[in-house]
Amino acid sequence: MSARILHVDLDAFFVEVCRQRQPELRGVELLVVGGRRDQRGVVQSASYGARKFGIHAGMPIAQAVRLCPAATFFQGSFIHYRDASRAVRAVLQRFSPTVVMASLDEAYLDFAGTDRLYPVSLLPVAERIRDTVREETGLDCSIGIGPNRMIAKLASDCAKPRGLMEVRAGWEEGFLAGLPLSALPGIGPKTAARWAVLGLTDVYQVQRMEEPALAQLLGGDARGLKRRAHGHGGSTLRGQRLPKSVS
Repeated sequence: MSARILHVDLDAFFVEVCRQRQPELRGVELLVVGGRRDQRGVVQSASYGARKFGIHAGMPIAQAVRLCPAATFFQGSFIHYRDASRAVRAVLQRFSPTVVMASLDEAYLDFAGTDRLYPVSLLPVAERIRDTVREETGLDCSIGIGPNRMIAKLASDCAKPRGLMEVRAGWEEGFLAGLPLSALPGIGPKTAARWAVLGLTDVYQVQRMEEPALAQLLGGDARGLKRRAHGHGGSTLRGQRLPKSVS
């Protein structure tokens, strides 16, 4: 039975939920959610207009104010985020018996063993999911399809906003070859910068290297990185409850 996983990523989720709840925010192009401009804390989400100024999730509010002083800063409500996430999950459960919410705005759907039902591609069902989520919740999403969780997640990242991308089994290495190492899960900015000093910046470089040579550069990180660079990732989904907080 082949593994086929969909990753659904809600586009600018926290921003769009706030816009739904606060009509005065709907026409605000530069919107940052997470706290008022005079508060300590971090950015939860930013509108696509604000992201052009370099604002991203996890950034301190004070830094976001410096980057885009003209932006509107708003403190949303976790209850509203939770309710919106549950509404999306209810839609997704009509398409797959296994829906795992990785966070309030991300979900994995299990389509393992559907080769006879969808023999060519899962893109048509992904399009129906995206359109149904929009029709019933008012929220946009991007969807990635892959043979494991990592590939599906990276595909949805590449598809944003409101796009679809499918990476079929056997296409993993070609898809990953064009990505920077920083796109892979578990590689943060500090690790990527450290490896860049060693001359490693892109996935295709790791794909070309033999593991012993890579181990001489990276030590114990080499084996896991080599597996990810060749497209290996988890393909099993287990149901779980919704997150109870926003970090």
